[in-house]
Amino acid sequence: MLRLEEVRCTYGKVVALHAVTLEVCAGELVTLIGANGAGKSTTLKTVSGIVNPAAGRILFDGVDITAKTPEQILRLGIAHCPEGRRVFPHMTVLENLEMGAYVRRGAQGVAVDLEATFGHFPILKERAKQAAGTLSGGEQQMLAIGRALMSRPRLILFDEPSLGLAPFMVEAMFRIIEGIRGRGTTVLMVEQNANLALRVADRAYVMETGRIVLEGKAGSLLEDPHVRRAYLGG
Repeated sequence: MLRLEEVRCTYGKVVALHAVTLEVCAGELVTLIGANGAGKSTTLKTVSGIVNPAAGRILFDGVDITAKTPEQILRLGIAHCPEGRRVFPHMTVLENLEMGAYVRRGAQGVAVDLEATFGHFPILKERAKQAAGTLSGGEQQMLAIGRALMSRPRLILFDEPSLGLAPFMVEAMFRIIEGIRGRGTTVLMVEQNANLALRVADRAYVMETGRIVLEGKAGSLLEDPHVRRAYLGG
């Protein structure tokens, strides 16, 4: 479904990504792990069009999306749930969710998906008229996920979904992400909690200083000595 081919990305004179190649197949949950500054978030931003690669290609279902705008990429079926949630704090929960569907036509379909989102996250229905900025961190993460789902994505990009959450909420968040994949949406996830990420993913890539240094089935990487030493505390 998604393929990055030799993608290079720079911020001024700093090279953030060095010839990154990776792929995500339809129906998979793939995770990208690595230390802060490894290039994980930049990788997601190049896929969603927020950052333009200096070289290489990004293909989605065989279509070259490298030069497309974020709106065009969203319309093709790729949603980005960003690091730090980035909800619209002064808008209500309902307005945030409606913003997630802004590229869609057909009020009836949007209404059906809104009710489905409230079904997945009942607390959001209770808070529908509340300003998003007044929600707890976990509730804001649910809102960010719900907003992304309102675009009816075929592929969803998660950037650090557990960041800043209490331990009990981290487990819940991973169950939610597993459920999203279980309902047929393909997932590419960046996550600092490598242990949990590798336990829910099908496959994984390890990034270091802008390069993919390891890849394979997530279960195998859980047992890899380098991964255990560098990211799993053992």
